[in-house]
Amino acid sequence: MATTDPANLPGAPVDPSQAQGAQIPLQSFSIPTFPPNAGGLKALTLTCDMKVDEYQTLLAQNYSIPSLPSGIESLTLELFSLGYPPGFLTELAKKLPNLKSVVVYSQLFAGITDDSQKDAVEFFKRLPMLRALHFLDVFAKPGFFKAAAPWLKYNTSETPGEARRGLMFLEVNYTFRHEDEDFMGRIQATELPLLIGPGLISISFNVSTPEGAEEDEQDPGTIQQSASKEGVMAFNKTLSKSLVEALTEEDTYPRGLRALNCTLYTFTVEQLKKTLETQKNAMVLNVTLDVGPGETTKKELIKALEPCKGLEQVEIVANPSLEFFMAVQNPRSGVLPQTFPSASDMDALTTPCPKLSAFKANILRTTSFGSVEWEKQSGKWTGGVKEGRGLAPAT
Repeated sequence: MATTDPANLPGAPVDPSQAQGAQIPLQSFSIPTFPPNAGGLKALTLTCDMKVDEYQTLLAQNYSIPSLPSGIESLTLELFSLGYPPGFLTELAKKLPNLKSVVVYSQLFAGITDDSQKDAVEFFKRLPMLRALHFLDVFAKPGFFKAAAPWLKYNTSETPGEARRGLMFLEVNYTFRHEDEDFMGRIQATELPLLIGPGLISISFNVSTPEGAEEDEQDPGTIQQSASKEGVMAFNKTLSKSLVEALTEEDTYPRGLRALNCTLYTFTVEQLKKTLETQKNAMVLNVTLDVGPGETTKKELIKALEPCKGLEQVEIVANPSLEFFMAVQNPRSGVLPQTFPSASDMDALTTPCPKLSAFKANILRTTSFGSVEWEKQSGKWTGGVKEGRGLAPAT
């Protein structure tokens, strides 16, 4: 995508009239005026370039948002750590009524006051054409996701401007921070499932490992250090009930879901089975699973996957029971091949799921305990158990 800065268009390397996207670093909440020949823009990125010690002051100052190209369909908001002045997001939505995609990255999106939270909800209320929403490392005060949810889902309201098709693509991703002891507690676990609606074809409630977590893992001097910082955590299985309900109940379940990533939450095998009995059209599945050792888990897992005839890729992120955790620390225990599918199991699973081409299982996305990876090549399953380093990650 061509990128140019409307504030410096005369010296830009790309002809403004040909540019498809613009990225603007903001040192205040006043957006520069776009020249007339930037009318063909389709994507806009606003990046916070404000000094940390000035941010609070700027939140209280006047802002300005000029007329923006009406053809902009994609908006990215980056690094606005403490949110926006009350009214800023509403005004931005007014100037970008044709938005179909919004990406919000690394910030407290709805700010720290009730007024800024109401403004963030109003932002989505004014975007009836929104189809894709990506929250990447975005935190919010309690109540925001619940208040915003009705404006992100299909409804047939007769009130002018309120009827909407709703989201088709929803991504909520958090990069796990080992150094932050209250990290999981700052995520609104009970509210996020409220964003699920019938029109979704892709859902991601994902927790990912920090970048560089596996760097230098072959260096003996850094193995123990990297092991203490690897992997992720997921919400306890007791918090998954509302997510399973949203994925399966008549009023909310997505009718044409193709990709489901719910690694932020821990499912029991029974919850996974219930979910996939409703979401039979899933093609890509990533799920954190409450796992105990042995053949029983394997059989139940395979049975849970069988309803998805079009399933192509599976990742199981094992949240181990104490028994599993103790067993897997001994590489000779054989607990991984006992608990997860073998080549013959994969052959058997291909009967109900003929399109399946990749399967992997790991333990909270660590490398210390090993993993199981299968890939179908030329009609045969290749791979198997990948040995770990035998080190326990920090808890």
